[in-house]
Amino acid sequence: MKFLKVEDFRSIRGPAGVSLDAPAVLIHGPNGTGKTSLLSSIELALTGSVPSLARLDRDYMAYLPHKLAKNGLGRVSIQGEGVGSKTEASLEINGQAIVGSALLDGDQSRFYLERCYLAQVTLGRLLEIYEHQDNRDTASPLTRFVKEMLGLDALDSLIDGLHAAGDVRRFRESAPHFWAARADAPMLERGVDEATEIEQACRDEMIKTENDLRELLGPQFVADGPIDIEALRAVVKSDIEERETKLADLARIRRDLAAAKAQLLEASTSEEEGERIAAEQVSSATRDAFARWRSVAGQQLEVLLRSIQKKFTDVVSVDVSPATAHAKALAIVSSALSRAQTALTNDDEIIRSLSGAQVSVQQGQGRLKLIDEQLADAGGANRALAEALATISSHIENEICPVCSRNFAEISEEQLASHVSEEVARLVAVAGRVEALVRDRATTAAAVVATQRQEADLFARRLPNDRRDAILLELADLTEWMNALDSLADAASNGGRLWEEAKQAAERLSVLRSRISSISGLRAELVSYGQRLSLQPFPADVPLEEIVDEILTQVQYRSAQEAKSGDQGDRALRLLDKLEVNQRELDNATIDLATAFEDERRTTALRQESERRIAVAKGLLAQAQAVRADEARRVFNKELNAVWRDLFIRLAPDEAFVPAFALPSIPGRAVEAVLETHYRSGGKGGNPRAMLSAGNLNTAALTLFLGLHLSVSPALPWLVLDDPVQSMDDVHIAQFAALLRTLKQHGRQIIIAVHDRQLFDYLTLELSPTYNGDRLITIELGRDSDGMTTAPWSLMSFRPDRAIAA
Repeated sequence: MKFLKVEDFRSIRGPAGVSLDAPAVLIHGPNGTGKTSLLSSIELALTGSVPSLARLDRDYMAYLPHKLAKNGLGRVSIQGEGVGSKTEASLEINGQAIVGSALLDGDQSRFYLERCYLAQVTLGRLLEIYEHQDNRDTASPLTRFVKEMLGLDALDSLIDGLHAAGDVRRFRESAPHFWAARADAPMLERGVDEATEIEQACRDEMIKTENDLRELLGPQFVADGPIDIEALRAVVKSDIEERETKLADLARIRRDLAAAKAQLLEASTSEEEGERIAAEQVSSATRDAFARWRSVAGQQLEVLLRSIQKKFTDVVSVDVSPATAHAKALAIVSSALSRAQTALTNDDEIIRSLSGAQVSVQQGQGRLKLIDEQLADAGGANRALAEALATISSHIENEICPVCSRNFAEISEEQLASHVSEEVARLVAVAGRVEALVRDRATTAAAVVATQRQEADLFARRLPNDRRDAILLELADLTEWMNALDSLADAASNGGRLWEEAKQAAERLSVLRSRISSISGLRAELVSYGQRLSLQPFPADVPLEEIVDEILTQVQYRSAQEAKSGDQGDRALRLLDKLEVNQRELDNATIDLATAFEDERRTTALRQESERRIAVAKGLLAQAQAVRADEARRVFNKELNAVWRDLFIRLAPDEAFVPAFALPSIPGRAVEAVLETHYRSGGKGGNPRAMLSAGNLNTAALTLFLGLHLSVSPALPWLVLDDPVQSMDDVHIAQFAALLRTLKQHGRQIIIAVHDRQLFDYLTLELSPTYNGDRLITIELGRDSDGMTTAPWSLMSFRPDRAIAA
């Protein structure tokens, strides 16, 4: 599995996309944040349904879309590889139906549901579910698993079909001529024996002649099967004539080579020829050294460069120069790695700044709301009214109001002038407070607007999620390439040196060869002779003397062979004449034998065939019964029980009872898988559900699930576990972590969801990458302030410890 996208599915609200492209994937989140929903979405995308929920509620499909989903629709899509030609699947859920096709076919879906995915609600009831028997079918799911491994259906059908072979009397009605053929056989066999002896003598003589002919000519002339005498005689005569022509041609080549050898002997006396020979030796040695480097370290560097060239076309091949190619690739990858790291660092800084700006906006908006409430409470504060009242107070002479002419003493014992003075003082105080609030509100509003502009700018500069995901994956590839390039630095430097030495030696040899004009055309002539003799091409730096000697040796050897073959041709013609006489004698004896044999054949054929079939059927019946018994014991003892016992003891080393399959008694009845327990000190116990504690019962269920997954060749390499450590103590969890690490290293992709934070951190440490190419993805589910699901994921790739390496 590579990538999963989920939108409005069960408890997951909104879109969420996570990468699954790693040997181990850890999912964490508080209860209710969508861990089980995420695993259910994987189940839906792979199989087209959610059987883990169907066991609990047959109307489960109505609850698959999120209750706040747009248009009531939920969507799930997944990308994967290694499961056939289909690499992507998308499905849509409307509460009544599931639209779209799953990634897996029927058999693969069943294997995933039974052997790859262990839901949280299933773990506690797994043993009960496996042993449960449907009233319509006596076989429990566990029994079906075992029969699938044993292949008992085919064996049972074979044994039933061979029942009649147990007693020969059961064939009287089906083969009535069997008994008559047994009585007439002896007399007819004697007549056939006499004719057979004569025919065999003729055949032996003919076979002897054919063998002599095949031994003489070989399979290139005489193939297996009957020999066509006239055709072979014509071939032999033609071959004799062709060999005489070849002998004449070889004699001419031998004379030319003798002349060439004399010419080379004369040229080799000069000092310049000695330099050429030395240069040829140096060139050959340097070329061989570079070839040896190219076959080992150079092969590793070339594979790495081809992988990098898929992304960076500027990377050159080792054919240019290993050192140059390595340096250029290192510079390109280093630059790309720096750019990717810088992009992620800048985006992280933008995310932190954006979070601070959002908090500042929320605080500013809250302060504006508080100021507006205070201004509303101070309604009626008016400085102009206070000034007007202060002016009027100078005109008050008694208790008569100068504005309305009413007597203030009628409503209050306080003097009118004193009342007006107090009201003026109150209005002035409240007006000053309102002005301060207005100034504060203007300042706060301006700050909020500025922060909102900053927030919009930061949001626009933030990397899109798909781009950030792509950079994370690219960063992992670049880191692995940098590690590989660093490890091959010395090898590339050594290869560059060898390449340069070979280049200089070849250039020196080319200069020397161009100086020897007297024999410049001799090499081409020798190459032509080599081609005529079908010899392997000679390297350019092989001395001409060696070429002449090699061709001359071949000419002498082939001349001797051709002369020897001419003598064989004459003898072959004599054997062909003898074989022609043997063929006529055999034809006459064969006619006599056919007459006798035809009389005997009709009566003996039925008896022999009947006896053969009876014997084969009896042997096959015994073998089938033995195979069925042996296969059942082998699978139960060496595969199922051995794997289950090893896994359970690793997770529960102190438990006295070990769960196991009860060994079935095969003869006479069908196989039924029953669970029991064994004492470690010897003896048997009861059913695991009656003998084990709650924690170890879950451990037994978990290890049984893993054992059934590991006992057969995995059709799918995935293990998906939803909170598998229920009721486990720290010792069990530590052993379980070690088991997960082992499974990851043996080609399984592990996806685990846990809700406990400490357990999540512990498993992250235990499953962290330990070699180049290993990866770990962690997913932490949560919700934002609007209730939307968040699913940030991180990818951990292997980084060598430079301090230890130093």
